[in-house]
Amino acid sequence: MSRNWIKLKDRFCDEYQKRVSEFIGAASKHVDTLGRTRCPCKRCNNRNFKKLEIVADDITRNGMVETYATWIHHGESFDFGSTRHQPRQPTVALETEGLEDDMADMLGDMLRASSGNSPVIEGSTTPNYSNLTDLNDKLARLIRDANLPLYPGCKDFSRLSFVMKLLNNKLVTNSTDKAFNMNLDLVKKALPVGETLPSSFYEVKRYMEDLGFGYTTIDACPNHCVLYRGPLESAKSCPKCNESRYIPGKQNNVAQKKARYFPLKDRLQRLYMTKEDAKDMRWHKDLRVDDDTLRHPADGKTWKRFDEEHSWFSADPSNVRLALLSDGFNPFGNMSNSYSMWPVVLTPYNLPPWKCLTEPYFILAVLIPGEKSPGNNIHVYLEPLIEMLRDLWEDGVSAYDAHSNETFRLHAALLWTINDFPAYGMLSGWSTKGRLACPVCNSETCYERLDFSHKECYMGHRRWLPTDHRWRKSRKFDGKHELRGKPRVLSGDQLLQQIDKAFLSDVVVNGCGKRKRGSSDDILNNWKIKASFWSLPYWKTIELRHNLDVMHVEKKH
Repeated sequence: MSRNWIKLKDRFCDEYQKRVSEFIGAASKHVDTLGRTRCPCKRCNNRNFKKLEIVADDITRNGMVETYATWIHHGESFDFGSTRHQPRQPTVALETEGLEDDMADMLGDMLRASSGNSPVIEGSTTPNYSNLTDLNDKLARLIRDANLPLYPGCKDFSRLSFVMKLLNNKLVTNSTDKAFNMNLDLVKKALPVGETLPSSFYEVKRYMEDLGFGYTTIDACPNHCVLYRGPLESAKSCPKCNESRYIPGKQNNVAQKKARYFPLKDRLQRLYMTKEDAKDMRWHKDLRVDDDTLRHPADGKTWKRFDEEHSWFSADPSNVRLALLSDGFNPFGNMSNSYSMWPVVLTPYNLPPWKCLTEPYFILAVLIPGEKSPGNNIHVYLEPLIEMLRDLWEDGVSAYDAHSNETFRLHAALLWTINDFPAYGMLSGWSTKGRLACPVCNSETCYERLDFSHKECYMGHRRWLPTDHRWRKSRKFDGKHELRGKPRVLSGDQLLQQIDKAFLSDVVVNGCGKRKRGSSDDILNNWKIKASFWSLPYWKTIELRHNLDVMHVEKKH
């Protein structure tokens, strides 16, 4: 069927509205459990799920994506050999008839990614996929189950697509593992003889691991002192606070606290598995307009200075720049329950502005359990992530670029963190309370002690005015002239010298590794912990290491 109507300028004409109605009719057969489908308007670009009537309004208002000629998300079959999706891609013996469109799309991405390391037939540039043994075991299992009918004669579901539907329902309804097992057992009994469903949720979780959605757990001290890994892997109590690792009274060794770590390398590789995303990951180099206008982090001084300092990294625009976001939240939504869980999220900045910091590209890296905030000991939980980031900087990981149809060595760097002001203090190690609360002004922070409220207020804003500004000589602000210049911003090397001096080996520390008060040097006292980020070899060369989330600090009127 012709899709020329998508390009019509008058989206309120009868022809356009008729075609939109036909599209909605086709899409109505492919909705989720909440009656939603992907919205193909130019603003959503099939990323957001919406009700059918809202999708129709969005298409009329914004227009449909003109390149969306085959409605693979709305009922039309996916052709793995189609040159529209990926030129020069190998054809694979995978039956797609009867598969869910999202399932076929997902496996297509994984197949194209696998072609980067596949054997090549002599005299040909096409990878050899004569049999599934050429693919890795995980992908082979997925393809096998994608072609395995749910029961003999079933044309609506494969084993894989039905399991994915069950997992989606579990997520949407927030049901427990026990409820999932009960429903699974009931469905197995209701299906005809020869059904292929897994027997338990334990088996179903294998699919999540095969798709790269698994995670590893590491036991942690209940007081956030240490992680039980490396030399402490077999320890039964914390070496710093002597708290038991396991819940007392339990016959089986059940840890009191566990941190969850999600595979970062797999998620970064996945950014290049689809042709569109792989192309957008080079946007900052290939399509960004450099006209001294700040539209993207690549237009900023920090990015440009980093490129100058590490030219080998910037030489390949496919290398990934990351930002780290973290904040505490109450997962129960009950304000009377003071439970604080801390997710650590990474987001890539290679993408264009309309994709940066959007939900599909958030990478959950660490999940720090509650019920209390880890405070400055958040760096205990960040150590495995920092080691992974250091490895990605030094050695990188092999990745396949679906846009260029080539494999390359992917490296990654953490440019900065984004957080509110209290979390700024936790992640930087500089106390954001008291007299020297400003991490940028450092020792030159201007403060005044309020005698009656016993609090600090921060003055000296006129220091940033031009030297000949008339307000500098006015006494209407605080009764004084302001003749000082703006505070000097310390370099990474200067800050590192301060930190190393504050945490010399002969300084007395308490049981949890924090330095005790007692030094007469206020600057050294204001450093509460040496942040784990300083172990990254490039961290001291970054100009802007920590950013404030304006949503948390802006006063709303």
